[in-house]
Amino acid sequence: MSEILFEMADLAERTVSASLQGAASGEELGTQVRVWSNELQGRYDDVEEKAVELIARYQPVASDLRIIKSNMKVAYDLARLGRYAYDIVQVLNLINGGKAADKAFLEKMAQKVLKMMRLSFTALRIREVGIARQLIEMDSEVDQLYRDYLKGVMSNPHLTPAEAVSTALIARHLERIADHAWYIAQAISYMVTGSYIV
Repeated sequence: MSEILFEMADLAERTVSASLQGAASGEELGTQVRVWSNELQGRYDDVEEKAVELIARYQPVASDLRIIKSNMKVAYDLARLGRYAYDIVQVLNLINGGKAADKAFLEKMAQKVLKMMRLSFTALRIREVGIARQLIEMDSEVDQLYRDYLKGVMSNPHLTPAEAVSTALIARHLERIADHAWYIAQAISYMVTGSYIV
């Protein structure tokens, strides 16, 4: 099951990166992002099926059951990353003609979110709770960026309503991607220690 999760993590990173590339450049990447997002969902279904099979066949207890439960949780979070990446592409296509408006803000937020994703994937591969703990402060920073943007967006004279809405929606999807990176870290903590990070 771990190998499937590692493959999912690589695919999730490609999917989110592609959606953000499209937001920055206006390049049409929606079809590819949708294919990858669907593939992530399919792999989540595979993990869920495998987990049920392992539980039914071996009736695991204690740490073994904890690992299976955590793997299912991580697979779900990775699938959600793909879905939010596709949502970003849809926002661009539906609202603002394929381009993000406030590119400087989105690039700043995207860099933090991608760093969180990569750290959570590293923690997943080596099962390192210490790395996972680093995400607490980073998640708070992303949340604050999102809140600050919402407070000021409607008073920004340089943005049209469509630009303001598209940027706010993309920022919301980025904030959710950051949340799922944090949830992956929490699942790793539970997998390794039996408790969540507080």
